[in-house]
Amino acid sequence: MSNPTPSRSSSDAHQPWRVILVGRTGLDQTLRRDPQIELIRCRDTIEAIGELGDPIDHESPEQAIVIVAPDAIEDTQRERKQLINALRLIDPAVRVLIVGDHAGEFDASVQRNQSLGDLIDQIASSLDQSEPAPVTLRFIDPSQTSQPETRPEIQPQRQAKPEPVPAESETPEPERKPEVKVVVKNEDFEHRAQRTFEQQDDIHRSIILGDTSPSGIPATPVTAMPVVHDDEPVVSAMLKGRPIIEPAIAQINARLGRSDITLVQGDEPNATLGVPVIVGDKAVGILCCPDTAWLNTNGRLLLATHARWLSTWIRLEAQQSELRRCAFTDALTGAWNRRYFDRYLTAAIEQSRRARRSLSIMVFDIDSFKHYNDTYGHGAGDEILIETVKLLTSVIRPSDRVCRVGGDEFAVIFYEPEGPREAGSKPLESIYQIACRFQTQICQHRFPKLGTEALGTLTVSGGLSSYPWDGHDGASLLESADRCAMESKRQGKNAITLGPGAESVCHLDR
Repeated sequence: MSNPTPSRSSSDAHQPWRVILVGRTGLDQTLRRDPQIELIRCRDTIEAIGELGDPIDHESPEQAIVIVAPDAIEDTQRERKQLINALRLIDPAVRVLIVGDHAGEFDASVQRNQSLGDLIDQIASSLDQSEPAPVTLRFIDPSQTSQPETRPEIQPQRQAKPEPVPAESETPEPERKPEVKVVVKNEDFEHRAQRTFEQQDDIHRSIILGDTSPSGIPATPVTAMPVVHDDEPVVSAMLKGRPIIEPAIAQINARLGRSDITLVQGDEPNATLGVPVIVGDKAVGILCCPDTAWLNTNGRLLLATHARWLSTWIRLEAQQSELRRCAFTDALTGAWNRRYFDRYLTAAIEQSRRARRSLSIMVFDIDSFKHYNDTYGHGAGDEILIETVKLLTSVIRPSDRVCRVGGDEFAVIFYEPEGPREAGSKPLESIYQIACRFQTQICQHRFPKLGTEALGTLTVSGGLSSYPWDGHDGASLLESADRCAMESKRQGKNAITLGPGAESVCHLDR
């Protein structure tokens, strides 16, 4: 008896796809057999959004397909639409499929027990459909509805731009550029982490925000942006890591044909001055207008609609900041991850080359880490990794970067973008001293879960290499540091070995 003919022949090879599996889809083994598919697994929808916005590298396929397991998302129309809209804000061409019998809001559905050929056909069929319209968050004019909207509406297709709503007995001037006055403390908002996480040195901004400007600061100030009647200025500010409050207030003024609406924040904001902006269960400020006559007629209703619109953008800004944090940090220890290490090291070496400055990296791992993991359990292993990052962070400089690049493998980038703070200092010598101080702290630290082995037995072995003496780029510098770390192991562990170039520059008495 002959074998059945597969539903898809080799001549029907499809274009390369990037397939993101969310939750337990059961499709991993099947799709992995297709060489034209770059397969990515995500635990939840937040990870999927992050992966869609940040492909593995420039060779990743352009066409993305997201396949969601039923247990990875709540079975409500609202939750499903929110996920699809969030994905299409990042990639308008993405196809979103669901594992199950009914596609519903999704582009198509697939089954766990389908053959590879049938799966490929189902995905290809969803791609043959018309291109989905890009999703934008848009303002809805309350004068066109019978009752106030309870939330901003998400429109599947860009409509004609709404005209500004003029105040009664007042005609807005077309050429008028309203002055924006924002009285607000960003650090008091729920999205305050963005200030400390993203507003650092230029290299950090270029990695986290994708900012390619030479200084890392947008060339056009917010107040100089042309005012248009859609959400583009707010989207642009958020994608560049700038606070969204100022362009959002400018948009509200433009839509209402005014120039005196402000956002005021205080310990106990007075709601009689305007309308509160609620984020979660907390008022982050008051949309105010000094024109009480306008405010007490239809102005308060208009401000209420815009307050809900602004609240949505503040929540989106917080989510965007959290996605950036998740994409570049290690969830267990809080250190930067391998993705961040590779990008930061490459950019820092390029900046060092232009500025004629030195740069060093130290790679190390924890000696006999498997022994502690096997003897005391993974809880003890996790504690060791977390405490190691805390101890190392306490001895390095503010500009240095601690990265977890493997299980118990770490890398530290020692770099001062602005150069040494003290003239005549010996940066490499001070770096070696930092490494030795960290080594001593690890040995003397008490790890509660290690019991009788808590003191004096935990050690690290590593290697220290410096640019440009031990390597001319990130790969060669890392290779040199790895060789030094292996030499530390051969010496009996509990050692930091310097590369030949670094040692010759430090002139250390070994």
